[in-house]
Amino acid sequence: MGVLALYALLGIALLTLWLRHQAVLRQRERMREKMGSLQGDLSYTSQRLDLLSRGVDTVLSETPEVQGLLDAHKSLESAEDLLFQQGINISSNEAVAIATHAARTILDHYPGLADDDGNKEVVPGLLPLVERLDAILNESEMHSEDLELNGGEHRRMGELFHAVDRKMRASDFYQRAHYLSAEDADALRSLAAIHREEGDIEALDRTLERLLAVEPDDVAVLKEQALLLTGTDDERTERNKLRLDAIGVEFDTTLAQTEISEIVHRAREVNAEIDPTKVDPETSSGWLDKAAKLLLIGEIQVALESVEKAIETNPDNGEAWLLQAKLLSADQERTKEALQSIRRATSLGEYGVLLESEIFENTGRLDAARAVLEERLETNPEDTEARARLSLVLLRADSPDWSRKVLDEAPPEAWESAAMHVMDGRLHLLESEIERDSTGNHDQIILLDAMVAFDAAIERDRENGLAWLGRARALRYQGASNEAEVALTRARRLIPEHPSIPLEEAQLCLDIGKLEQADTLIAEAATLLNDHNSIPFVRGLIAARQNRLTEAISLFSRVIATEPEHVRARLNRCSALLLKGDLASALDDADHLVSAYPELNIARLRRAEIQMSNGDWEDAGAELRTLLEYKPEHTMALVHLGTCLIARGRPEQAEKPLNAALQIDATHSDAWYQRGLLYLDFGRIEDAKQDFENAAANDPHHIDARLRIAAILHETGESRDAAAAWRKVLDVDPEHRLARRRLEECKGSVEPPSARPQTES
Repeated sequence: MGVLALYALLGIALLTLWLRHQAVLRQRERMREKMGSLQGDLSYTSQRLDLLSRGVDTVLSETPEVQGLLDAHKSLESAEDLLFQQGINISSNEAVAIATHAARTILDHYPGLADDDGNKEVVPGLLPLVERLDAILNESEMHSEDLELNGGEHRRMGELFHAVDRKMRASDFYQRAHYLSAEDADALRSLAAIHREEGDIEALDRTLERLLAVEPDDVAVLKEQALLLTGTDDERTERNKLRLDAIGVEFDTTLAQTEISEIVHRAREVNAEIDPTKVDPETSSGWLDKAAKLLLIGEIQVALESVEKAIETNPDNGEAWLLQAKLLSADQERTKEALQSIRRATSLGEYGVLLESEIFENTGRLDAARAVLEERLETNPEDTEARARLSLVLLRADSPDWSRKVLDEAPPEAWESAAMHVMDGRLHLLESEIERDSTGNHDQIILLDAMVAFDAAIERDRENGLAWLGRARALRYQGASNEAEVALTRARRLIPEHPSIPLEEAQLCLDIGKLEQADTLIAEAATLLNDHNSIPFVRGLIAARQNRLTEAISLFSRVIATEPEHVRARLNRCSALLLKGDLASALDDADHLVSAYPELNIARLRRAEIQMSNGDWEDAGAELRTLLEYKPEHTMALVHLGTCLIARGRPEQAEKPLNAALQIDATHSDAWYQRGLLYLDFGRIEDAKQDFENAAANDPHHIDARLRIAAILHETGESRDAAAAWRKVLDVDPEHRLARRRLEECKGSVEPPSARPQTES
């Protein structure tokens, strides 16, 4: 029993050891598998990191400035670790040195240089580091004066904080920059921008005053401060005005020309009655005055906040509701709110019908705009502003007859308004343009009526920019370029932001041949009237004048695609296609114009010229005779008719239209040239030569006439005269091969006189 028990114990021990050995073997296998998997993961991770490293190096190889941000990142990491994660106390001087080093590391990647548009360029990825620096400064409770930076560095640091919308921090750095570098105007301008965005009028005024101390003749600052101070500080307002006058800049510091002048005036009156010594916005009228100032300097959002406070202070302030509607109308997504504000203002006695119609018009709801104005005129027929606006709305809705009817129904006293006369002049201009599209010429009587209307508007309101603009266009149509330029200059001064000003200036420059200036002005107009058909049309005219026919055809086609009945675009495309040799397409345009506008003589002339280019002399002659029925004195038609008759073998009939053309216009070089060809066929060489000389005299660049003269002299053996004639051909075209060869022949045939020997007696 004892032996058996011993064997049993040994067996159990051996079994236990064997099981434990198996467990160790299994654990070792699992560890081997785990180590293999870990090794594979490490190898895969190493490959990924290597790929990522090479990829980053490749991507950043062309932008070393971005790659350098890694150093700035490390610097910030070190700063955060030293300041917050070491668990040891450091002195304030050490903390300042650490933060200063981090700031300078960031500034190494921001030189603060501006691009061509004046915008500061920031390296991509730098702004998140600026936000981290701001967090470091907040955690350390540091301000700009704690950092050991110079004035320029403070300014650049402020620009970076401004870029990440840390306005308080940016303002702190700008002020420190000005303290360290008092002559640095950029820091003050940036500080003023922050005050402007925040709507802090008083702080903005102080900053502008300091800026004027640095740059006394800064026109923009003088104007802005004058607007801010109008009605509150007459002494400094007058100072700015006198300084602007001394510089030669015209500027009206009153708000009489702005749409919100009455609101501002009434707000100031109410505020002055409450407390004449205070200008702080503590009342509804005070907030309204502040909102008006902010609107004048272009800060829409901050102005909206101020006007909302004005309404909150006094919900019955009608002027505030009206100004809020104007501000809301700038955002098309808030049109409904703007209309509600207008109706509230109207219920409080304010005049909001024009603004309401303008909002409807800007959103494309012309019927709603018309209905609002008509409803107003039903109860107030003497409202000239509403009547003039209704006439304009109808004109834009392509209803000129209805627009004219609205003006005709106005009571006599309504014509004391300049706006009524401006609309009258615009309708006359439209009538003249329709006449031009139908016949090819403006009706001078209609243009005279337009001039009378615009002059009447100017007589009643000499500062009406639209009246001067309309007068400039009427003068351009009359061909009075100098007077039109004077009127346009006046219009630009009065309404500098009006989109039609650069467009009209471009067309005037085009008429007088200043193509480069016209190109510059049409580019300016394109930024304001991007979708207007006049932009590609004028650009097409410029391209055609510069002989870029393919581009001109493309631009005219764009106009026709959106406005198929644009007569001048189709006519100019027809001419460009004819010059380019695309006769089939040119004929399609000419046929369209002749069928739609049978009295448009220039279209018939183009169709005849296309038929002549195709060799269809009979059809061309028939077209020209039709044209001459409409206008018997059409010189070019008479000349072309003579050409057709000569080409058809009827020279004896060609002399009559050519003689008629010369009787109408004795300076028409083509008429002289064609009659010279006719006389040449008749064998009347001297008469032909005389006509060719007349053609060349009236057009010194008429190379065909000069070639004929030289050929006649060459054939008659007059070598000296022929040589002179060939030289004149070369003056027009220095590369003309025939003229150069004939000139050499003439030189060879003219031998110099031989020197006779002298005999002595």
